[in-house]
Parts: sequence; C-alpha cells; structure tokens
Amino acid sequence: MNGEQLRIIWDFQLVLQLLLATLLGALVGLEREVHGRPAGLRTHILVCLGSALIIVSFDQLQDALANAGADILAMDPARAAAGVITGIGFLGAGTILKGKDHVMGLTTAASIWVVAAIGITTGLGQYFLAIVATVLVLFSLFVLHRIDIKSEHYGEIFLQGTGGTKFYESSRSEIISMGFHVKGYDIEAINKDGDIRIRFLVKYKQAEVGVGVIEKLFRIDGVNAVSWSR
Repeated sequence: MNGEQLRIIWDFQLVLQLLLATLLGALVGLEREVHGRPAGLRTHILVCLGSALIIVSFDQLQDALANAGADILAMDPARAAAGVITGIGFLGAGTILKGKDHVMGLTTAASIWVVAAIGITTGLGQYFLAIVATVLVLFSLFVLHRIDIKSEHYGEIFLQGTGGTKFYESSRSEIISMGFHVKGYDIEAINKDGDIRIRFLVKYKQAEVGVGVIEKLFRIDGVNAVSWSR
C-alpha cells in the first residue's frame, strides 16, 4: 500500500469522524427539537461538528508540523479542548431564560455543553466513548424526562374581597385545603367597609394542587378578584 492510498484511507477516516459527530449531535438535538426548546437539531449538529472539526484540524496541524520537522511550537490538545468548552459556555448561556420565579433553558444549555464534549471526544478518535456518552445523554433527556418528580414550587396568590379578618381566615383555610402551604402574607385595607387585598406567598407541589386554581379560589366566600402568579 503506497503513500497515496494511505492518504485516501486517512482522509476517509477524518470524514467518518465528522459524520459521526454530526449524527451524535443530531440525536441529542432531535430530542430538544421535539420538546420545542430554543436550541434544537441544527444548533446541536453545528456545535458537535464544530467541536470535532477543531480537534481534528488541530491534530492534522500537529502532524503536518511534525512531518515538516517544525518542533518549535509546543501544542497541547487539552488547551484546544478547553477553548472549545469555554466558548460553548457563551452559547449555552444564550438559551437560559429567567422569569419572575422560574428559570428555563438550563437543560438545553447543559445538552449543548455535553454535545461539545462529545464532538471533542469524536475528534480525538474515541468513538466508543462518544457513542456511550450520547446514549447516556439521550437516556437522561428521554427517559428521566418522563419520571414524575414531585418537586416543590413557590407562587403568589392575590385576593380581593369583603369581610375583613373573616375573609382572611376563610381564604387562608381554603388555600390550605387546596394543597398549598402558606409561607407568608400581606394584608392591605381598601376602605372602612371591610374590603381588603391579601397577598399569600405559598409553597406547593403541582401534583397535590392540580389544575383549576383560579376557579377554586373564586369559590371563597366574599372574594371579588383573584390573581395567581407562579
């Protein structure tokens, strides 16, 4: 086998590395796409492919310098990988959205970060590790996503009604009976007729509270207006 044939085989292996990185990134990105996340199929493909390309190109540059006898530059692959991971951090941060009392996009940011690591692993030729990592990531996203974990949440219930302290007591009892845990409250008197506004800070588990919160709150005696913020 002459040098030209070896070169063709080597180039074919490099193409396979990039194709594998594209496939593995697509598998993770497809899950994000199905769930309507801001970074989906194309983003994950590009991140994984780009990471693999950087490592493969870096490795090729080292070989070219070695063949040319240029041993002056000390090139560390770990530094190239660290640069990729650092850069991906900025991209992942763009997928995180913070609301008033919730944060979205953390899983997508983490998936982008791990896809970059998978791309680096693929670029280094560690195909088995890259495939195993992809399987584990897909297991975490697909399977664990379906497991119902009764996590606790915080929210605010705003009520306006008539009855003074009696309205507060009845509304508090009703809120507790719905499955909420009252952590604090503020009361504001509107007028001398007993009209008041109450803000309840509550902790709850979605499975215990259920749906139809607004409708249930309107059943409180004396209530005129209801607002539910979570």
